[in-house]
Amino acid sequence: MADDSTTRNLGDILSKIDNTAEMEKYFDNPKITDSFSSFIDYLRSIIEAKKITDSELITKSGIEKSYYYQIMKGSRNPGRDKVIRLCIAAGLTNRETTRTLELSGNAPLYPKNRRDIIITVGINQHASVDDINLLLDKYKEEPLG
Repeated sequence: MADDSTTRNLGDILSKIDNTAEMEKYFDNPKITDSFSSFIDYLRSIIEAKKITDSELITKSGIEKSYYYQIMKGSRNPGRDKVIRLCIAAGLTNRETTRTLELSGNAPLYPKNRRDIIITVGINQHASVDDINLLLDKYKEEPLG
Protein backbone atom coordinates (compact mmCIF):
# COMPACT_ATOMS: atom_id res chain seq x y z
CA MET A 1 0.00 0.00 0.00
CA ALA A 2 1.37 3.40 -0.95
CA ASP A 3 2.14 6.00 1.68
CA ASP A 4 -0.82 8.40 1.87
CA SER A 5 1.49 11.23 2.90
CA THR A 6 3.28 11.54 -0.44
CA THR A 7 3.09 15.01 -1.92
CA ARG A 8 1.09 13.79 -4.91
CA ASN A 9 -1.50 12.05 -2.72
CA LEU A 10 -1.73 15.04 -0.43
CA GLY A 11 -2.15 17.30 -3.44
CA ASP A 12 -5.03 15.12 -4.66
CA ILE A 13 -6.71 15.29 -1.26
CA LEU A 14 -6.17 19.04 -1.01
CA SER A 15 -7.60 19.66 -4.49
CA LYS A 16 -10.96 18.26 -3.30
CA ILE A 17 -11.25 20.45 -0.20
CA ASP A 18 -13.66 23.33 -0.66
CA ASN A 19 -14.58 24.35 2.88
CA THR A 20 -12.82 25.34 6.08
CA ALA A 21 -14.13 22.39 8.10
CA GLU A 22 -12.45 19.95 5.70
CA MET A 23 -9.35 22.15 5.64
CA GLU A 24 -9.14 21.95 9.44
CA LYS A 25 -9.37 18.14 9.29
CA TYR A 26 -6.54 18.23 6.75
CA PHE A 27 -4.43 20.32 9.14
CA ASP A 28 -5.08 17.87 11.98
CA ASN A 29 -3.56 14.94 10.11
CA PRO A 30 0.00 14.54 11.48
CA LYS A 31 1.17 13.04 8.17
CA ILE A 32 0.31 16.28 6.44
CA THR A 33 1.79 18.93 8.64
CA ASP A 34 3.59 19.06 11.87
CA SER A 35 2.72 21.92 14.11
CA PHE A 36 6.27 22.47 15.25
CA SER A 37 7.91 25.72 14.39
CA SER A 38 10.47 25.40 17.14
CA PHE A 39 13.43 23.06 17.32
CA ILE A 40 13.04 22.77 21.09
CA ASP A 41 9.31 21.88 20.91
CA TYR A 42 9.99 19.26 18.24
CA LEU A 43 12.94 17.70 20.08
CA ARG A 44 11.08 17.76 23.39
CA SER A 45 8.07 16.00 21.81
CA ILE A 46 10.28 13.24 20.41
CA ILE A 47 12.12 12.85 23.71
CA GLU A 48 8.79 12.50 25.52
CA ALA A 49 7.44 10.05 22.93
CA LYS A 50 10.56 7.89 23.22
CA LYS A 51 10.50 8.19 27.02
CA ILE A 52 14.08 9.41 27.26
CA THR A 53 15.11 11.37 30.32
CA ASP A 54 17.19 14.52 30.18
CA SER A 55 19.99 12.78 32.07
CA GLU A 56 20.04 9.90 29.56
CA LEU A 57 20.21 12.38 26.69
CA ILE A 58 23.00 14.33 28.35
CA THR A 59 25.00 11.16 28.97
CA LYS A 60 24.45 9.65 25.51
CA SER A 61 25.07 12.90 23.64
CA GLY A 62 28.17 13.87 25.60
CA ILE A 63 26.90 17.45 25.79
CA GLU A 64 27.73 19.32 28.97
CA LYS A 65 24.77 19.38 31.38
CA SER A 66 24.55 23.17 31.72
CA TYR A 67 24.84 23.63 27.94
CA TYR A 68 22.08 21.06 27.38
CA TYR A 69 19.71 22.91 29.71
CA GLN A 70 20.54 26.22 28.06
CA ILE A 71 19.60 24.65 24.70
CA MET A 72 16.34 23.27 26.06
CA LYS A 73 15.44 26.65 27.62
CA GLY A 74 16.14 28.39 24.34
CA SER A 75 18.93 30.57 25.69
CA ARG A 76 21.54 28.82 23.51
CA ASN A 77 21.23 28.06 19.82
CA PRO A 78 23.23 24.86 19.22
CA GLY A 79 25.42 24.35 16.20
CA ARG A 80 24.86 21.58 13.70
CA ASP A 81 27.11 19.02 15.42
CA LYS A 82 25.42 19.51 18.80
CA VAL A 83 22.00 19.02 17.22
CA ILE A 84 23.24 15.86 15.49
CA ARG A 85 24.64 14.61 18.81
CA LEU A 86 21.22 15.13 20.44
CA CYS A 87 19.46 13.38 17.56
CA ILE A 88 21.79 10.37 17.74
CA ALA A 89 21.47 10.20 21.53
CA ALA A 90 17.67 10.29 21.24
CA GLY A 91 17.70 7.51 18.66
CA LEU A 92 16.14 9.64 15.95
CA THR A 93 15.79 8.40 12.40
CA ASN A 94 17.37 10.20 9.47
CA ARG A 95 14.02 11.80 8.70
CA GLU A 96 13.58 13.02 12.28
CA THR A 97 17.19 14.23 12.33
CA THR A 98 16.62 16.18 9.11
CA ARG A 99 13.53 17.86 10.57
CA THR A 100 15.37 18.67 13.79
CA LEU A 101 18.29 20.19 11.88
CA GLU A 102 15.91 22.27 9.75
CA LEU A 103 13.99 23.56 12.76
CA SER A 104 17.25 24.45 14.53
CA GLY A 105 18.36 26.53 11.54
CA ASN A 106 21.13 24.11 10.58
CA ALA A 107 21.82 22.40 7.28
CA PRO A 108 20.49 18.84 6.91
CA LEU A 109 22.83 15.92 6.32
CA TYR A 110 23.98 16.16 2.72
CA PRO A 111 24.13 12.89 0.73
CA LYS A 112 27.14 14.04 -1.32
CA ASN A 113 29.30 15.05 1.65
CA ARG A 114 31.68 12.33 2.84
CA ARG A 115 31.37 13.25 6.54
CA ASP A 116 27.58 13.47 6.34
CA ILE A 117 27.43 10.09 4.58
CA ILE A 118 29.35 8.51 7.47
CA ILE A 119 27.05 10.17 10.03
CA THR A 120 23.96 9.04 8.09
CA VAL A 121 25.15 5.43 7.96
CA GLY A 122 25.84 5.60 11.70
CA ILE A 123 22.32 6.87 12.33
CA ASN A 124 20.92 4.08 10.17
CA GLN A 125 22.89 1.55 12.25
CA HIS A 126 21.60 3.11 15.50
CA ALA A 127 25.22 3.74 16.49
CA SER A 128 26.16 5.84 19.49
CA VAL A 129 27.83 9.24 19.27
CA ASP A 130 31.12 7.63 20.32
CA ASP A 131 30.82 4.89 17.67
CA ILE A 132 30.08 7.46 14.96
CA ASN A 133 33.07 9.52 16.09
CA LEU A 134 35.27 6.42 15.85
CA LEU A 135 33.97 5.84 12.33
CA LEU A 136 34.61 9.47 11.41
CA ASP A 137 38.15 9.17 12.77
CA LYS A 138 38.74 5.95 10.83
CA TYR A 139 37.91 7.78 7.61
CA LYS A 140 39.92 10.87 8.63
CA GLU A 141 36.88 13.13 9.07
CA GLU A 142 36.25 15.63 11.86
CA PRO A 143 34.45 14.12 14.86
CA LEU A 144 31.13 15.50 16.05
CA GLY A 145 32.02 18.53 18.12
